Amino acid sequence: MIDRSSLYKGLSCAAWGYFFLVFDVNLGTVSILPRFVGWLLLLRAIDELKEERRDLALLRPLGILLALWTGADWLASWAGKDVDGHLLPLDLIVAVAQLYFLFQFLTDLAALARTWCREPEAADLSRRILRCRTVQTVLVTVLALVPYVPAPRWLPEGVSGGALVVLAIVYCLLGIALMLYLFRLRGTFKDAAPPPLPPASGGGTGEI
Repeated sequence: MIDRSSLYKGLSCAAWGYFFLVFDVNLGTVSILPRFVGWLLLLRAIDELKEERRDLALLRPLGILLALWTGADWLASWAGKDVDGHLLPLDLIVAVAQLYFLFQFLTDLAALARTWCREPEAADLSRRILRCRTVQTVLVTVLALVPYVPAPRWLPEGVSGGALVVLAIVYCLLGIALMLYLFRLRGTFKDAAPPPLPPASGGGTGEI
């Protein structure tokens, strides 16, 4: 029997994991929203959801490698360095691994929506998650390749930089949409949410 509280916690971890993957706020060279935290949250989501979607367990080794890679990059940032951009084949392998992980992860969450949500909400929510998955795949591919593909000579100076800003904004909006859809899916299991923590006990009776 599926533990509904596990589904609730798993979807919470998935939604907040995307928050850390999408948004990047830096203090100097160091991110205060490190991406490796996002991958760790997605790994936790896999642990909670794998009984319902067994294919998710196959993503765990890949998620561990991505967490280690982004963790190493975050540690290097404290010294003003990074692990990306030094070896093109390795960068492309990491980008492909990330694409595959997120594509399959969202595919399984869309299937989860079809299984648990009421009709017609199930079809609508599943379709929205799959649409975000497709757009995300295209955006991540473009953003990963742009640093290695020279801009055409006929393109006016500054246009390529503006296009990157627009793509980054769209990527952030997509991340927000995905979070909202995952929280909406989590609402299906609201009745299984963990109970609130009891108030801290003090020395008195708590009455005034």
